[in-house]
Amino acid sequence: MDGNERFVNNELTARNYSKHVKNSAGGQYTEAVILSCLDSRIPVEEIFDRGIGDLFVARVAGNLVNEDMLGSLEFACKVSGSKLVVVLGHNHCGAIRAAVDNVKLGNITSMLEKIQPAVE
Repeated sequence: MDGNERFVNNELTARNYSKHVKNSAGGQYTEAVILSCLDSRIPVEEIFDRGIGDLFVARVAGNLVNEDMLGSLEFACKVSGSKLVVVLGHNHCGAIRAAVDNVKLGNITSMLEKIQPAVE
């Protein structure tokens, strides 16, 4: 919450990213895993004012959770010790709009079918 407040107030922490890469090379000890939409307007690390190695970020259009995504969340918590799972939604989600509009397009179709029950 503190990091998001810094983001909102445009007071982001100055970071030495090269140093962060070196410091995190030996392992990952994140406090949280964030399940976020693929949306490029939601830069997860930035909106929480976190750097390299601070968060696990799982991104998929519409915040869908399938077996692979669930396994990734379990890894973050049970193997790497993250204590917090955040599902970060947002307004004007294109995947949700596409499900509402019943879009049919390649692999997107099967993805949107998973959202469809919530639309109905």
